[in-house]
Amino acid sequence: MKSCTLTLKCEKEMDCPKEVVMWNYYDHEHLVGTHFKLYYKARVLAERDDWALVYREPKIPGIPISNSGLALQYMEGDVMKTFHKDWLGFLLEMEVHFKDLPNDRSLITVIYKMNVPQFYKIFEPIFKWAFRNWFEAAWIEDEPMRLRRWKVYKLGFKDFYGIDYINKRLPKSEKTEVPKYKFNPPIASFSTINKTEGMERPFSKSFELGYND
Repeated sequence: MKSCTLTLKCEKEMDCPKEVVMWNYYDHEHLVGTHFKLYYKARVLAERDDWALVYREPKIPGIPISNSGLALQYMEGDVMKTFHKDWLGFLLEMEVHFKDLPNDRSLITVIYKMNVPQFYKIFEPIFKWAFRNWFEAAWIEDEPMRLRRWKVYKLGFKDFYGIDYINKRLPKSEKTEVPKYKFNPPIASFSTINKTEGMERPFSKSFELGYND
């Protein structure tokens, strides 16, 4: 049977370095926290260095029913590749291209691909509409968290430690050198997302989780 590939390309700029956005994609807990309206459950089955195998229960874009499947993600230079196989049998391939821009900004390009039988070509407009909506919804929820992480990083924030001068109740230094942000996967976690039970979203309806100032 002949096949075809449905594709969609989305681009946006961020007011933070590309490494901060990479961190965001490898922070698996935020799937059911920040994106509680898009995901029901997540579990990290295995991860080593910059690759991770994750079980996810998302909603199907544009359709009010749940889905489930496995996703393998890994880095190739400044490109993150993800292969997601769901219970419907489709394999979604996603590439995220990260590019630094001047003044600590970045350009993020996301490419979605799905290889399907030729007669599914007529559904490409629905494919584009559904995944563009998904991209926009996820971006709106991720953006404040990325900006907050970059903001506190410039103040000296470190995971599981905080900000040194605040911890020690010292006056803030007038001159603070900000080293380049380093993306070092896998992202450390103390949650149950790496355990058999995984993590479920804490609520089905709630206000946003407070990443804004």
